[in-house]
Amino acid sequence: MRRLLDAIARIADKDVTVLVRGETGTGKELVASLLHAESHRAGKPLVRFNCAAIPGELAEAELFGHARGAFTGAQGARRGFFAEADGGTLVLDEVGELALGVQAKLLRALQEGEIQPVGSGRVERVDVRLVASTNRDLAAEVAAGRFREDLYYRLAVIELWVPPLRERSSDIPALAEEMARRYGEKFGLPGARLTPDLVVRLAAAAWPGNVRQLENTVARLVAMASSPEIDGAALEVSGGPVSGPTAEAEALGLSLREQVEAFERALIARALVAAHGNQSEAARRLQTSRVTLVDKIKKHGIG
Repeated sequence: MRRLLDAIARIADKDVTVLVRGETGTGKELVASLLHAESHRAGKPLVRFNCAAIPGELAEAELFGHARGAFTGAQGARRGFFAEADGGTLVLDEVGELALGVQAKLLRALQEGEIQPVGSGRVERVDVRLVASTNRDLAAEVAAGRFREDLYYRLAVIELWVPPLRERSSDIPALAEEMARRYGEKFGLPGARLTPDLVVRLAAAAWPGNVRQLENTVARLVAMASSPEIDGAALEVSGGPVSGPTAEAEALGLSLREQVEAFERALIARALVAAHGNQSEAARRLQTSRVTLVDKIKKHGIG
């Protein structure tokens, strides 16, 4: 994670287009926010547009605006997201979901710095720093003919990869404690804190839903807590984190291989915690050799 933060610090104040890639729930939105907050545009608007939430035929009007009567239901003129972000940063979440026709209009806006509202003959100049995010492999989408190659290269001037939570388990304690503090303030439980045993259990879970799933779990723990100190027993009451193949993992679209790997990683992490980090003891508990365990620790990036 430190490498990612260093990259953000280096490029935040440069007006280059950035493509942020990562699995669902890894925190791509936070990376976009940090890029804006650390840039010279920080005092200007930060505008988000979810490309997956708007039907293709409406995305163009939402992005670039429209004139009155431009289409059925257009009762009045409307500024688009590009115009609202003028001078600041426009974040396009799940950019891989944009229809090909809108992709062409987006490419022109990026190349020329100009937009044309739907149904209008006028062209407007805009000064926008674009940050796009996706959970798709856009290079593969280009090869499949679902994404424009020229737009891909325009977006990926700088490409950042946000690793899944299973590859940065050492981040979990700090993330969980900060989430508990924040939700404690939100839910009227000031001083909410997680006991060490609870933090250990959270760090040992697989988290197929990444940071988003961790945040939902911590929020649920705080919301159901009767005192500021929240211990491991609260997990049993709240439903606890996912540590193996579950309906939730399947709903997140994980393949059989990914679910098996998540389960294996959780078993190894729990064994290491129980053995206080002693790999030989953890291997004994798992009834495997230390060599095999070390190989799997490296494979799963258990820190």
